[in-house]
Amino acid sequence: MDKEKMFQIVDSKEEELLDLFRDVIAIDNNVPPGKNYDQLVNTLIPHFEKAGLETEKVIIPEKLWKQIPTPGLEGDRVNLVASKETGKEPVTIYGHMDTVPVDDKWTVDPFGSKIEGDKIYGRGSSDMKGAIACLATALKIIEENNLPMHYDPICVVCTDEEIGVYPGVYHLAKEGYVKGHVVCLDGSQDPRESLASAGSIDIYITTKGKSCHSGMNFLGVNAVEEMIPVLNELMELKKKVEVRESKVKGPSHPDAKSEKMTPMFNLDVIKGGNKSNIVPSECTLVINRRYIPEETYEEVMREIEEAVKRGQDKSKALDIEIKVQHSYPAARYNPDSLYGKKMKEAKKLVQGYSDSDFTRYGIAGSTDMAFVQEVLNTEDIVMVGAGRSGNNIHGVDEYAHISDLKALVKELIYYLCY
Repeated sequence: MDKEKMFQIVDSKEEELLDLFRDVIAIDNNVPPGKNYDQLVNTLIPHFEKAGLETEKVIIPEKLWKQIPTPGLEGDRVNLVASKETGKEPVTIYGHMDTVPVDDKWTVDPFGSKIEGDKIYGRGSSDMKGAIACLATALKIIEENNLPMHYDPICVVCTDEEIGVYPGVYHLAKEGYVKGHVVCLDGSQDPRESLASAGSIDIYITTKGKSCHSGMNFLGVNAVEEMIPVLNELMELKKKVEVRESKVKGPSHPDAKSEKMTPMFNLDVIKGGNKSNIVPSECTLVINRRYIPEETYEEVMREIEEAVKRGQDKSKALDIEIKVQHSYPAARYNPDSLYGKKMKEAKKLVQGYSDSDFTRYGIAGSTDMAFVQEVLNTEDIVMVGAGRSGNNIHGVDEYAHISDLKALVKELIYYLCY
């Protein structure tokens, strides 16, 4: 079948695609708590089986996912693996089920899939449950029209990408389910090629003091005040860190310090004390540290710990505790691989882009594809998705363009079969 005929078939399947989109969006997979993963997997299984794939539920042992320190997590971590094995080169096609929480400022039902013109609204429409509906639809069209695939697909629909630490795809990669190169559906329809993503660490630093009446503060140790020497050392470290540059190009922005990716060192949260007439016995500072591919987790932590130690030497705090949440490693991707070039070709064909439309850079955001790279030691990870940078991803009234949903279906079929 020529590709133009195939594209016409995709257009004729719009209502079928939107019906599955609605079914997927209607299930609340906000994390935390991350409930209803089993419900979404059960919804998807018949669609993948109709596409000729064998399905398997992979439940992460509780002792493993409980290492995620995010409070309020509930429910089984049920992941879906749908695959077809014929002896061809494998490709793992990845999507995540979880979404960020919904606040009360939405003007439409976040689970209702309201349509206005070419826009369809819902939490996860762009990031990234909408893309899962596109994948299942693409595979069903391939099966119904007996289109031969160049690859054996391994579709993994996974848990807890939005919180990291131990996401579902990390577990699947360690257990050997992830094979070949990876097509990650957490990208976009923008003409963009990903070069890298930053690692992310949250560091919790707590100074310990001794409470007493504020009118007799000499009887206590003020944990807030004794955090100041630590803050001073961390601010000096921040100056040194943020002048570093990666070899990887960063996103263009007029206020950016460099055209390259740079580390980010943010003192984001500080909490101490309960009442003004009580000397505070504890003060906690939370740092978010985004690190570039040239840095390592071990190096980042060592220099932070050394800065805290220098501050502690100047502080009267009774003790200082450090707790760490390593949410994501840093990663690099190779858009110049055979696979990256094929996906670019697909987007050019479907969306009408030219080579000059494409930009490539590393992002300061983080992704669980870094865990896959850590396990498989590969840069052959291709990004594509159903959303765009302007679709209120993670925000109020998130939406996708129906035309982009159909475009993703076409791109996946072209990538797999042409």
